[in-house]
Amino acid sequence: MASTSKSQTHRLPLDISETESSSDPEGDSEDSSAEDETPTIVRSPTKLTYKIDRLSDETRSTVREAFKDPPRLSLQYCRLQDDTYAFQMTEMVPRSIRIGSSESKFPTPRCSCGKQNGPCKHLLWLLDQLVKQTLYDQDPTSPLTMTSKGFAEEVGDPFSSISDFHLDVLADSLRCRVVHPDSGDDDDDDDDDEDLDPSRVQEARELLASVAAVDPEEYREDIFTDPTPGTNIIKRRDLECTIFRMLLDNNDFFHYFLSRARSSDPIKDPFNKFEQRVRRVLRDLDAYSARPNTSSSSASREGPRNVAWAAHHIVGVTTLINTTIFKRDAPLTSRERTSAARALVRILAAVTARNRDAHPGPTLLDRNLYARLIGDAARPNFIIDTLLLLPDAAAPFLSDLETVAEAIGVHGAPAAYAEKLSRLLASLKKPARSGSGSERQDPSGGQGPQGRGSKRVK
Repeated sequence: MASTSKSQTHRLPLDISETESSSDPEGDSEDSSAEDETPTIVRSPTKLTYKIDRLSDETRSTVREAFKDPPRLSLQYCRLQDDTYAFQMTEMVPRSIRIGSSESKFPTPRCSCGKQNGPCKHLLWLLDQLVKQTLYDQDPTSPLTMTSKGFAEEVGDPFSSISDFHLDVLADSLRCRVVHPDSGDDDDDDDDDEDLDPSRVQEARELLASVAAVDPEEYREDIFTDPTPGTNIIKRRDLECTIFRMLLDNNDFFHYFLSRARSSDPIKDPFNKFEQRVRRVLRDLDAYSARPNTSSSSASREGPRNVAWAAHHIVGVTTLINTTIFKRDAPLTSRERTSAARALVRILAAVTARNRDAHPGPTLLDRNLYARLIGDAARPNFIIDTLLLLPDAAAPFLSDLETVAEAIGVHGAPAAYAEKLSRLLASLKKPARSGSGSERQDPSGGQGPQGRGSKRVK
């Protein structure tokens, strides 16, 4: 695999903090001051904090250096081969990291740079990205505990964490291509897989739509209704289609384009990304439901994409949305509040539409996603509690919530859940007033648009 030039590598770091809200108040000055005040706590490039008091002096120094001046890395691809996850990344030269099971040749994460006596900066960088994506229930105000192996103690075993999450779902969030186990390490430019990556197609659409100042769902339907890579990258007399094909074909070009996007663009919207993860998980659940006894070799090794697996992701994502809204120092903007409400309403509608047995299972909660997340009396707060704190932002989606309420009325729900849903609808139907009570309810203190006109979520 050809390595990128020095200038390219500098421009193309994979910064998962891109998915942070655009009004995130945290900055480099805060990082350095926090480190000076609490020398055993450091902040990573993804804004996670780690306690490093248990580490040796040499490892502490490595961690500090890696987080203070992170390597300029770009993930090229990832794969699961036998019992080892492999991540290929490019710095000045290609680097490979292996994360294996306890029975594999790589029971401890290992980098190809050859550093001995503790984790290297490449390993610290990658494992920080993995923790950012896979740890759903971490309080951002509480530091993680760094182990001598370079990952957070709270993650447990990195291999099991990736396996439970599933590599291809993780790869979507890392913007990293998954390759087949039988592909050689240097074959990432070989398009042996004719299927387009739906996540990369969607993000290419978001990038191009932002430049054209068009809603991504309405942008160039002739290209994106049934996208194809084409036999030639250049499409004569169609510059937008040509750039679309370039974004799919060249990872470096994609990341360069991404680095020039505005913080307000859809591709940088964290709530949009959270919703897309749920959509991906639901597609995987539907595919598993259609063929529960047949799956790819990698999927079978990682476990079934069943109702329990999907519910874990959906609950985790809604927890992340709640954390992103409320556990922050600065309030969300009106645009961000609306985006959060839109994502929550769409997720709620998608779960409500799945009141059916997805596959065989010993109990209803094992088989039915709706029953597990909404029909179960043990979960009286699924999404509704958060929407109750965002009445101004949820108001534009009143008609969608009314449709959801009608379906829940037919399916049945615990009395506590039905009561909260009725209370939410009643609050959204009230005429707009200045000084809305939502300001007092919302822990984030944010204010959203006061208009009460309803619209459909696409």
